[in-house]
Amino acid sequence: MISPTLSADSPYHVVREREPDGHGGQVETTTIFLTASRCPIGCSMCDLHRFTLNESTPVGAIPRQIRRGLKASSHGAAEDSSRRSSHKSSSGGWVKLYNSGNFFDPQSIPPADYGEIAKLCAGFERVIVENHPRFGGERLKRFQKDLKQPLEVAVGLETVQPRWLARMKKQMTRDQFDRYAAQLHQLRVDLRVFLIVGVPGVGIAEAMQWARLSLRYAIRAGARHVSMIPARRGNGWGPAAGPLPNFSLDDWLDFQATVIADAEGRAAVTLDLWEMAAEDPRVDRLRQVNLTQRPV
Repeated sequence: MISPTLSADSPYHVVREREPDGHGGQVETTTIFLTASRCPIGCSMCDLHRFTLNESTPVGAIPRQIRRGLKASSHGAAEDSSRRSSHKSSSGGWVKLYNSGNFFDPQSIPPADYGEIAKLCAGFERVIVENHPRFGGERLKRFQKDLKQPLEVAVGLETVQPRWLARMKKQMTRDQFDRYAAQLHQLRVDLRVFLIVGVPGVGIAEAMQWARLSLRYAIRAGARHVSMIPARRGNGWGPAAGPLPNFSLDDWLDFQATVIADAEGRAAVTLDLWEMAAEDPRVDRLRQVNLTQRPV
């Protein structure tokens, strides 16, 4: 993704696409990439700081961004959400509010805006945000209370390999992740998990092994959806950090089939295709498998 010109009044990207709903169907999802303050965690592999502000997000900016994002996606927030099906696509669709950081960090998403954000999301059937366990248990409860639909929180567990987790500077242990996952379950908030496949200096086999172990761990913790993200150069992962696992597209097809089989239908598992060559027909196969959860 090319770095955009950032403004506190506009999201830096908006995407409308389908994803598996976890029940054998597909759902239309609008993702609004909000322009907000920089995440204070500073994970070594993260390059999302390119899309953040150097100062706290002004009150009122996030609702303005959401309005513009909804207009850009041609999906009115007041769309009738009464037409639903139990296993197929949801008429109202889902909305992801991703802020390159933590939704419950008050410097990034001002709590004063929670009520207006909830109103803008009223036409959707699920609201998905991203957050680190360090931020805002009480603020999460406050935002959930404003919503009329299920809330889902995406957490970057990344890996259960303890040395890799420390190397990523996640400022989170597996025990802390477990406690947060249990808290979400108690609050009836759904859990989505991000996992990174590999780190610099390891081969394909080791990257796959730990990704599979991490997937099983995330599912045991209650993850409804697990997103596998190929390792890429980031904030601290420059060339000096060592070579990344050199997956081919055929390797990714094999890996995708393996992890979907590992999940056994207990969670939707998707592979992030962000930097893959869209013109290659194998990428279209990866995309279709993401949607159907049935390997070719």
